[in-house]
Amino acid sequence: MNTAFRGATLALLTMLLAACASTTTDATDATDATAAAPASSKVEPEFVLLGELHDNPDHHRARAEQLRRLIAQEPRTVVVFEQFSRSEDAAVATARKTTPGDVNAVIDAAKFDRKGWRWPLHQPLFDVALQSGAEVRGGNIDRDQIRRIVREGDAAWPADLLVLRNRATWNGTQQDTLSKDIQDGHCGAMPEAMLPGMVQAQRARDAAMAQAMLAARQSGAKRVVLIAGNGHVRRDVAVPVYLQAAGVPASDIDAIAYLEPGSATPAGGYDRVERAPAPLREDPCAPFRR
Repeated sequence: MNTAFRGATLALLTMLLAACASTTTDATDATDATAAAPASSKVEPEFVLLGELHDNPDHHRARAEQLRRLIAQEPRTVVVFEQFSRSEDAAVATARKTTPGDVNAVIDAAKFDRKGWRWPLHQPLFDVALQSGAEVRGGNIDRDQIRRIVREGDAAWPADLLVLRNRATWNGTQQDTLSKDIQDGHCGAMPEAMLPGMVQAQRARDAAMAQAMLAARQSGAKRVVLIAGNGHVRRDVAVPVYLQAAGVPASDIDAIAYLEPGSATPAGGYDRVERAPAPLREDPCAPFRR
């Protein structure tokens, strides 16, 4: 690999690790995510997945209110964050015990990337989770491991995730859908030779989040809520695929996307869509052109 291509490859991989693909295709009905959640006696499914566009503060505020309602309805809730690695769960639990309610201590223990996640955008969600006393766990895998998966494929997958992946139904349509989603999310700048590795990395992260949710449920949680990007909560190619591979009925999963007015959604990708206005932002494709 020549030096220029290797440099471009590392830059693109860094961008993938910093933000999830969330480009979507077909239109669907939606509700306004800025509206207050209605009071309801409806019993929510055991596995609730709340998507996001990472840089939209209204999405985080709306999801924080949704999370508050879910925990009030079922206090034995575990919140799994894409923003934390599974490997830091013990450190997070220790921080919770030694400095209860201290958001900064918890995210420091989790080695949270403040710059990459544009802190404090996600703070409303962490505030709700920590103030409620709900258990918090990581859903992601370490960046070094993701890089290895991109380069080495199956040989670099954690054993538990490889078992779960191999139990999942996966066909050419799903492969093509995820490849397109990643390519679109990188403004068409991804070298074709990198796409198979990037798909592997995305699938590994989805399997990791599913495994974290399953482990939380097995440890006694009555409900598990995932906080992640919209690309990770899609029913057709993301975390729900691996939950169902482990035997979770489709009816026990609620996949909710948070999008912006006028954006499109994939048919059958989500159970519900909430919308909030887009913030002022620079052209998302500018970094790829640079």
